[in-house]
Amino acid sequence: MKRTANFLALILLLLSAVSCNQLFEETPANDPEAIFENLWTTFSEEYAPFEERNIDWEAQYTKFRPMVTATSTDDELFSVISQMLATLDDGHVTLTAPGRDLFISNKIRNELIEDELFDIPIVKTYLEPGYKEGEENAYLYGKIKNANAAYIYFDYVGDNFFKLNDFLSEYPDVNGYIIDMRHNQGGDFTYCFSEIGRLTDQSRYVFKSKTKNGKGADNYTDWYEWNISAEGDYVDKPIIVLIDRYTISAGERAVMAFKTLPQVTLMGDTTNGAHGTMIGRELANGWFYSLVPQKVELFDGQTYEGIGLAPDSYSKNTLPEINAGIDMTLQRAIEALN
Repeated sequence: MKRTANFLALILLLLSAVSCNQLFEETPANDPEAIFENLWTTFSEEYAPFEERNIDWEAQYTKFRPMVTATSTDDELFSVISQMLATLDDGHVTLTAPGRDLFISNKIRNELIEDELFDIPIVKTYLEPGYKEGEENAYLYGKIKNANAAYIYFDYVGDNFFKLNDFLSEYPDVNGYIIDMRHNQGGDFTYCFSEIGRLTDQSRYVFKSKTKNGKGADNYTDWYEWNISAEGDYVDKPIIVLIDRYTISAGERAVMAFKTLPQVTLMGDTTNGAHGTMIGRELANGWFYSLVPQKVELFDGQTYEGIGLAPDSYSKNTLPEINAGIDMTLQRAIEALN
């Protein structure tokens, strides 16, 4: 529930940033057919990763437009739009309407598939007494019981990353570190990029991005390259970064930065595969939706939009293990550092 609430809050924040020009545009007609047309057209003009997600948007119009008529009910319209958006399977694409559950285009996130395979209360049982945690588990860090390793978890990417330096300074003598990015909700990846300086001894190119700046299919800004830089006392110890199918957005961009570091091993399951910036829009009937106007390319020249970042070492918990209070993925990370 907390993740859904935070996700909705992010959407509302994005919607609050609508430009003045948009505020003074003529309001679209408020009828089922016009609403469908408005949403489809906005995606056609502003959504960037159609190619990466292998979607022919014109074909979706041909399929779904006949399902909407002037007499379509709200339930029918919501259903048709949701079905069309589901073809994108994009964790950044959502539809919000009063009295209805938040719809997320990505099947894993929408249906909470295997969501229960990560559990913070279980993680805490692996830590020595005296661990530190932020409000609503914004961060959690401490020393692993019976092992010379330290652990830190980030629920999102934001000012909680300021704790990374405290964490590294508090446990300077361990064999290695576990940075847990599983179920990371995203946020603002620049916090990670600014705070990761002690984990690199040189500037490292991470990814580049370009953003839609016009209605045409090829209207984009120039590519912009994002890098991390060395800063502070260099920490050259093995690091295991834990990831899963719920690691998304800025969480994935943070993983991209960790991936550039030679001392890092990614362990867990492939990330969600929703990398571009997310923006919000409002329909004439008061419904909200979000979309992605950006393309992202990793340092290796490849895009992982719709694919996700694969681990170096695959590991996924099982429900019987979780029910028994065991986080096997975390245990494997601990064993690898000792």
